[in-house]
Amino acid sequence: MKIRLLIELSRIPILGIFFRGILLCIGLQIPKSVKLGRGVLFEHYGMGTVIHTKTQIEDGVRIYHGVTIGRGDIHIKSEDLKGFIIRKGAIISAGAKIIGTRGTLVIGENAIVGANAVVLSSIGDNEIWAGIPARKIGIRPLTV
Repeated sequence: MKIRLLIELSRIPILGIFFRGILLCIGLQIPKSVKLGRGVLFEHYGMGTVIHTKTQIEDGVRIYHGVTIGRGDIHIKSEDLKGFIIRKGAIISAGAKIIGTRGTLVIGENAIVGANAVVLSSIGDNEIWAGIPARKIGIRPLTV
């Protein structure tokens, strides 16, 4: 069964509890409040992926296994974090962590977050970021 279908089924009242359980069995935690665009792919079934409730994922994004999108200040009760936006065509590689503490953290259109990178600030369109903490290492070439 496709992961996207399981996610959609998990949003159904009452019956959704069963499908959320299936998602949790593979380690994909994606709250009902997360806004998903068309063609979002959770590669490798999104195993071990956790996504914050205030996340918007636009069309054509690819998210690999072991990704975390979440707060970096859970010890503080604060409304400073507005959420996360992952723009069209972005790729979030395996094990990447996108950690926000205030405002809206944006991963730009067609940006790439490298494997195991720890992103602490917004990323521009077509940028490639990697490392701990992540920093810009290049620009994604435009395809014709």
